[in-house]
Amino acid sequence: MESLRCRHVIIEGIFSHFANADAPDTADALEQLSRFRKTLEFYTERGLKPPMRHMANSGALLQLPDALLDMVRPGLLLYGCLPNEKIETELPIKPAMRWVSRVVYFKVIEPGAPVSYGSTWRSTCQTRLITLPIGYGDGYMRRMSNRAQVLVRGRRHPVVGTICMDQIMVDIGWEEAYNTDEVVLLGEQEGLEITVADLARWADTIPYEILTAINTRVPRIYRDGS
Repeated sequence: MESLRCRHVIIEGIFSHFANADAPDTADALEQLSRFRKTLEFYTERGLKPPMRHMANSGALLQLPDALLDMVRPGLLLYGCLPNEKIETELPIKPAMRWVSRVVYFKVIEPGAPVSYGSTWRSTCQTRLITLPIGYGDGYMRRMSNRAQVLVRGRRHPVVGTICMDQIMVDIGWEEAYNTDEVVLLGEQEGLEITVADLARWADTIPYEILTAINTRVPRIYRDGS
């Protein structure tokens, strides 16, 4: 086997990456795993010890036990999110983060009053709006305009008008809210929850993009999870 050696290269690991491990139908993923295992036969056929083998992402961890091999690479699961809402699991995952803002402005608007750029939303009645200092410049995607919801004082309220770079507006109807009140963009409040899957659905994207879009303009506060 000396001919297989190269003094300039030490192979410590071999890996691949699933394309469809989070799909309800795992046929493609199983075929990909089969091909990877076939590649690994290079070592066994020559009496060589295989290097560290790894392939399983979050979807494979949940659906493909034969893909666990020597090491796994969970990504989204570490944030307590499922890669696909259709995956059924008994794994007790818990969201690892909340995203919150604060009320900075309160205003009563009259029927027919337009809100934000492009006047994409107009009130049908007299209502109360609050403004939050968060926007697409922070990773709160503009595609969620007139679709997203937030939690204010334990109630769901819609984001109205076009999401701005640094601000969003929320219609609270005739509920109350005051400056500095906490508003939940992602996470729980008084028994209600906004999930990463909710944000992804409102933005027509996947949970991965939601989490990676939250940028460094958003302060992080780390707490002990115990």
